[in-house]
Amino acid sequence: MTRPKTAFARVAIAAALLSVAPAARAEDAEESFDYDTPRLEPAGFPLVGGDSDIGFEAGAVGTFTRFGRGIRPYEWNMDILAAVSTKSGPSGKLELTQQNYFWQIDVPGLLGDKLRMNPALSYTSTINKGYFSLGNASSGARPAVVRGDVGRYYQYEDRAAMVRELTRIRFRPPFDLMVATNYRAESPSIYPGSKLAEDAAAGRVRGVRPLSLLTLAGGVIYDSRDNEYFPRTGSHHQIGVRFVGGAPFDEDVRYGAFGAILATYKSIGGPFILAGRVVVDAQFGNVPFYDLFTGEPFNQDQIIGGSAGVRGVPEGRYLGKLKAIGNVELRAMLIDFHILSQAFHLGGDLLFDTGRVWTDATFSSKEDGDGLGLKWGAGGGLYLRWGQAAVFRVEAAYSPDAVAENPSFPFGLYVQDGVMF
Repeated sequence: MTRPKTAFARVAIAAALLSVAPAARAEDAEESFDYDTPRLEPAGFPLVGGDSDIGFEAGAVGTFTRFGRGIRPYEWNMDILAAVSTKSGPSGKLELTQQNYFWQIDVPGLLGDKLRMNPALSYTSTINKGYFSLGNASSGARPAVVRGDVGRYYQYEDRAAMVRELTRIRFRPPFDLMVATNYRAESPSIYPGSKLAEDAAAGRVRGVRPLSLLTLAGGVIYDSRDNEYFPRTGSHHQIGVRFVGGAPFDEDVRYGAFGAILATYKSIGGPFILAGRVVVDAQFGNVPFYDLFTGEPFNQDQIIGGSAGVRGVPEGRYLGKLKAIGNVELRAMLIDFHILSQAFHLGGDLLFDTGRVWTDATFSSKEDGDGLGLKWGAGGGLYLRWGQAAVFRVEAAYSPDAVAENPSFPFGLYVQDGVMF
């Protein structure tokens, strides 16, 4: 299991590291990790920043990692996030656009190293969530006549609370079993005259009323990575199925899905690592519209767009039951330094992502357009590893699709903890 990542995207770290020890290039390709010395490694930053989509954002993120007793990758790890953002709305008034609160703890080494548990809680509220209709060929162009607020035409309001548990069972290393349970309370609100209002009135989407959603998933993990924090060699593959049921039952929301993530890592000399990933996800049944841009076998994340899919493409830009993406990164940790006896490692990455969706399994829907229809994003970023396990990354990616949200700044900006895969 990659250490689960918190979802604090498109913010800038304002905490400046003002005083550092003399820097040294990390020449040694092999790193030595200490899993035996008992210690607690805290790390955290204030978050101050934002972009033209969410506006000004402020908050804090912290991660706490306990090492000892030889347990890999740690005895336990806990992440906490709280952030809010404000932005001038279509009417010119300042609005609270987004709230994001997250907590999780990851505890391996249970039952004689046979069990690993990862519960999590989250709450998000967003008043300008993106919705651009169904299919790989959905348009981001606003029509000449809009009945409602033109500034909200491709937006809706969403509130979601989630309780999740990932349970990993050691089987025959490097093979493990995974069982995932998830409860979500989804409460979307539709802006009058918006694209979502049009599609809902036409009966093209479901899930526009408040719903409770229960997910049960299971599958297999193959994990041969040399480490989970910043892998240099090995592979991490996940294959699973999930079943989702919604209540109240008269909304008729229920579906099954198959998901797979195939990731591999190769050291190509010195500090440089070539990392690649393929993700496929197929949903079958009555899927609520907000799940049509999510995927992955056990821990559903936003794809095609967003920080976990094709970076640079806006979240929610393309919706479909079938999704496929590919990611390639050239990564390196280049500089080691110390601040007040704390060890830091600084590096970066170059990235290229691509993918597409299909509305259904016929692969011939007119909503998907003709040709390959690949969406893509390209860019790079910086990595900061604090201590042994806390990794933060700041990335920027250009995509032609970013023009739909930010015509004057067609980039996605992301701050996340951990590597993307």
